[in-house]
Amino acid sequence: SHPSGYYLENVPVDPVTGLCAFDSSYGDTMGFQKVDLLSNSSYDLFESKEEVLRYAEIEPDWSLLLEEEVVQSLPHLSKQIDLLTRLQPKSIHDLADVLALIRPGKIHLVDSYAKNKERVRKKLYKRTNEHYFKKSHAYSYAKMIICVLNKVSESRIIF
Repeated sequence: SHPSGYYLENVPVDPVTGLCAFDSSYGDTMGFQKVDLLSNSSYDLFESKEEVLRYAEIEPDWSLLLEEEVVQSLPHLSKQIDLLTRLQPKSIHDLADVLALIRPGKIHLVDSYAKNKERVRKKLYKRTNEHYFKKSHAYSYAKMIICVLNKVSESRIIF
């Protein structure tokens, strides 16, 4: 459903178009992990695609997610300093989980997640009758936030 999605694994490619040879529902059924690159104005902070890709590959200073001033500058998380302080994400997986947890229908899982994130992670992205936030979206947003966090971190003046 997103024209800018890509699979993390090698998948069969249509020789004419160069695109994936099957639709996303088949990929979901087969368990392939797809990341949907969603358009977002946060990318306006960057001068080029190469700059975004460079920041995307840098492991961020996760402790910056505990600094209110930094968090206020981040998309999707700007008002989540209390939750970030409580959960202290230290990986893209943890950050994606925070993004999924703050969505309607999942916020009730925060206490359980704080106690046992691996157990809650198994059901966090499952489709239910409630609201649903796709895992690929959570990871896409998390990667974008990592890019912004790295850009903010690099541009800070250190005394």
